[in-house]
Amino acid sequence: MDSGLSASSQSRFPPLGLGIIAALTPPAYEVLIIDENFEQIEYIEADLVGITVFTSAAVRAYELAGIYQQQGIPVVLGGIHVSMMPNEALQYADTVVIGESENLWPQLIVDFEAGRMKDRYSGSFAELSETAVPRRELFHPGYNFASIQTSRGCPMNCSFCSVTPFNGKKYRQRPVNEVLDEL
Repeated sequence: MDSGLSASSQSRFPPLGLGIIAALTPPAYEVLIIDENFEQIEYIEADLVGITVFTSAAVRAYELAGIYQQQGIPVVLGGIHVSMMPNEALQYADTVVIGESENLWPQLIVDFEAGRMKDRYSGSFAELSETAVPRRELFHPGYNFASIQTSRGCPMNCSFCSVTPFNGKKYRQRPVNEVLDEL
């Protein structure tokens, strides 16, 4: 059974969103990114689990969330599918993150440490200057290429596309110097 976004390993993108979340997580935490594009998992000991959910992998994400919840481990679901279907996702998690997480992840961690995570966190559009650089060292070494986020959003508002509702109706660009520094 293939899992992940694509059956072709040549077209898989590293999970930049998870790399950014890892960069925003306090250094006292050990962060692992388990990537089912390369290996299927069943359970790894954890204090908190975060899963990014694409529609194509939602069933598997919900299955994994259930495994961790059965062990009493809090599960946070985020990503495009969760942002579009938060009520559905909340049936499978303790907490859902709706929208961009840069502005809310630090507070979610504070709430987790205090034992008072909310069931929903809604992120606003992040300012792309001084955005966190993804922790690429956590990505699986099997990726054939890397990518850099230079902008978010799109003014086209195509009826079939999730970019506009998720990332805004205009291009938000990172400062060129920051992109070059990351490159």
